[in-house]
Amino acid sequence: MPAARDWEVTIRAVVSHALSQRGCRRGWTVLNHRGHVRLNIAAGAGGGMRRQVLLPIPWQFDQVDQIRSAVVEVFEGFQQGIEPEACVARMAPAEESTETATLRSTPSVGVSAVGDRSRHRSGSARFGSMPCSWPDLVAAYREHKLLSGEIKASTWHRVHRHHMKHVLEAMAAPLPPQNAKELLERLARIWADKPGGRTRQIQMQCTAALLRWGRSERLLGEEWDPQQDLTPYVGRARTPKAITTPLEVEHILALVKAIPDPRWRFAFQLMAAYGLRPEELQHLQIRQGRLWCTYEKVASRGKTKPRVLRLLPCDDWADGWRLEERLLSQSLPPMQPGLGGGYVGHYLMNRPLWKQLRRDYEASGERLVPYSCRHGYAHRAHVICDLPPKVVAAAMGHNVQTHLAAYSRWCGDEVVDHAFERAAQQLMATGLAAPHPVRR
Repeated sequence: MPAARDWEVTIRAVVSHALSQRGCRRGWTVLNHRGHVRLNIAAGAGGGMRRQVLLPIPWQFDQVDQIRSAVVEVFEGFQQGIEPEACVARMAPAEESTETATLRSTPSVGVSAVGDRSRHRSGSARFGSMPCSWPDLVAAYREHKLLSGEIKASTWHRVHRHHMKHVLEAMAAPLPPQNAKELLERLARIWADKPGGRTRQIQMQCTAALLRWGRSERLLGEEWDPQQDLTPYVGRARTPKAITTPLEVEHILALVKAIPDPRWRFAFQLMAAYGLRPEELQHLQIRQGRLWCTYEKVASRGKTKPRVLRLLPCDDWADGWRLEERLLSQSLPPMQPGLGGGYVGHYLMNRPLWKQLRRDYEASGERLVPYSCRHGYAHRAHVICDLPPKVVAAAMGHNVQTHLAAYSRWCGDEVVDHAFERAAQQLMATGLAAPHPVRR
């Protein structure tokens, strides 16, 4: 058997990491079968029976995200009693690279000008003097998202393309939806067995964004105005999700001692000390004697800027690591661009101490992930250093809205009590307030 190519190893590592995050330790693997992906499920992981399922996805490097999503979908369905073959049967083939290629015969559908309120079951409509179809609408929306800088082309390919394909398939049906409500309800049925699921939520958000843009551009009539609250279509999860948690300092230090590879030890130290995203390990450099991160993340709220990396005043335990000095001589582990999270997660999942810590955190209803290093930085910045959100957000490379949305979840009663006590002590020191005990 020929040796696996680097990108094939990457695909397997990314899939393995995604499955491990969902509790699958071993027994699910992917490999090439005549140019397509074959999913192998060992007997011990497949309910006592060995299984092989062919996925409708080409075995190619640029399909890594589609392969990961498909395998996770099959695994989650299997956990709910759905046979892998049944999960695969409802997946659309992914042999062509664009969403319109699989829908070349899609007729012009419910797109209407402001002055044309007629609706036809055949889906024909006109915008001005030019016919307009749903594939045209999606293509124009994609161009808008990319030219405006809201997202990268890779983000469209990895996330939006998949969800837009579902929209096009729904509108190409013999009896297509005739308004926003019907379209969202049709799409919700795809994940009827996953109420509240993240993929279902993203599908509704992407679809609503498409419709709102179409309305703002006068490409869609009033009937395509989606409601603001998408909760009825997203649904509510039957079981609460575990919250990813900040990694405690004592566990950071223990993991540093337990990592045998100096390259990975250095990578982990950088993530823990500066609150880095795993992907940012590939974008570090020294400028004028200071450590910088040049990574620019494009999101709906804008693009991040390069930033100086700073140790927190409370993190004296990181001073002896000499991270800035070592960056010029200490090598980091090789990673494919855009896949830093998968590489870091795969490596950590093979460390015995990380596995034990994951079990300990899960026993407390929490979830340990590579981002827990970043969460820990934010938590220490607020709780120990008492830095304001605007300052911490700038140090971590995102805006205040993103920061508050991500990290306010850890502001529990203990944190609030501590903040009130500290505020009372400061007021007393200035003579502006009398002693006032905090109730617990």
